[in-house]
Amino acid sequence: MKKYMCEKCGYIEEKEDITKNYICPMCGAPKENFKELEETNISPEEINAVIDSVIDNILDDTAEKIVNDVEEDKRIRISDYNPSIMRIMEKCINCGQCKKTCENIVNLKYDLNKCKEPICLGCGQCILNCPTGALVPRYEYREVKEILDANEKIVVTIISPAVRVSIGEAFGLEPGVNSEKKLVTALKNLGFDYVFDTAFGADLTILEEVAEFATRLKNKEQLPQFTSCCPSWVKYAEIYHPELIPNISSCKSPIGMQCAIIKEYFAEKKGFDPSKIVTVAITPCTSKKMEAKEYTLNIDHVITASELAILLHEENIKLDELEEEEFDNMLGSSSGSGVMFGTSGGVCESAIRTLYRIMLNKNLEGDQLVFENLRGYDGIKEATIQIGEYKLRVAVVQQMENLEKLLENDKYKQFHFIEVMNCKGGCVGGGGQPLGQIPKMDEIKQKRSEGLFNIDKQRVKRCAHDNSELKELYREYLKNPLSETSLRLLHTSYSDKSNLLGDK
Repeated sequence: MKKYMCEKCGYIEEKEDITKNYICPMCGAPKENFKELEETNISPEEINAVIDSVIDNILDDTAEKIVNDVEEDKRIRISDYNPSIMRIMEKCINCGQCKKTCENIVNLKYDLNKCKEPICLGCGQCILNCPTGALVPRYEYREVKEILDANEKIVVTIISPAVRVSIGEAFGLEPGVNSEKKLVTALKNLGFDYVFDTAFGADLTILEEVAEFATRLKNKEQLPQFTSCCPSWVKYAEIYHPELIPNISSCKSPIGMQCAIIKEYFAEKKGFDPSKIVTVAITPCTSKKMEAKEYTLNIDHVITASELAILLHEENIKLDELEEEEFDNMLGSSSGSGVMFGTSGGVCESAIRTLYRIMLNKNLEGDQLVFENLRGYDGIKEATIQIGEYKLRVAVVQQMENLEKLLENDKYKQFHFIEVMNCKGGCVGGGGQPLGQIPKMDEIKQKRSEGLFNIDKQRVKRCAHDNSELKELYREYLKNPLSETSLRLLHTSYSDKSNLLGDK
């Protein structure tokens, strides 16, 4: 008897063979959507070696932080309603690696005897660290393919910065190779009507976020300002540190901003009915699926880089062999700053570049554009930036355990601007990225980051405020950062979610 898994919903079927007309009883997917599962034969020694390689870089504190309601269940519980991740039970060996990841890397703590549902930030770090591949993103790519095949909607996709330097790995290319133009071709071949660069949305985020920061700085209120691009970090704050909510930027994430602009400005310019537009964000991040469901409803679908790789292989589209095409106009151009959003420190560097322009009416140039103190893989990176009369202290934090160190004794109050990312390396280390060998993940992330910095270095326009398409958007539609239209479309609010812990 063989085991087959539906890659759309995770349903497992045991049969000698699946017939031509077989349909998944759970989701209705056809036979082509089923993949034969290989037997999992991993020794306890191999499992321990994998776990040790992951826990190596974590503090010695590996005490249990998550209390399961069933003692013998070592794994992390995943809600049936989790929009970001799912588990293929047939591949799970109950090794507990996912729980250790949530406790010691993501820094989650809760008691399932008190919580109604397990706490999840959607970050997918458990996926990257699962030794048997039992954890996967909550797949949406089949739904998107059905929409494309129906050809009844205007389907618009946007590509996040970190995807262009990782997707090639699924086709034999080295980590860090820039595949953005081949990716445009691949997506056009799949049937997408428009392909835009999410780095445009990152440039837009910088203009709004810096304007917000300048206002806070001028009024000396609600400082430091925390970045809001990472939905996992934002949800962590809502649950564990709601007192920080007033300090988090009200800006939506780049995909949230860009999808809002697509549904309104782009639709108006093209004469499209917004209800006919379907937005698809291609991201390195499983948490963006949560964002689309809980925070930003203009994002219709989120496909991770790993999902896209599956889809391209299923459609026999060989990314490495494709010709190159440019992003579509109107929302497709980006600066080097926008591309740097995909790695830790990139948001902070980009903000400094534009803040300098706003405050001193001139651009940084050459080597001045690079802030080495904010790059790399230290958990907390700090820098003091002199801009005119202001001496600004900035910090870049990756991983929630390091955030907690910054919050100790109110140390965070020494800073004016703080970038926070849940995943090590930032988006290049997102849970939706193509899988690599677990012990080599730091090296892979480093190469992806270097790829993004190289793109920035090669760009003629390296500052968000110099993006010509972005200038046109403001001139024609938004008028100014923090305008009435900008606040309506591009900004949001957050809420205290500490009740999810069940302590109240």
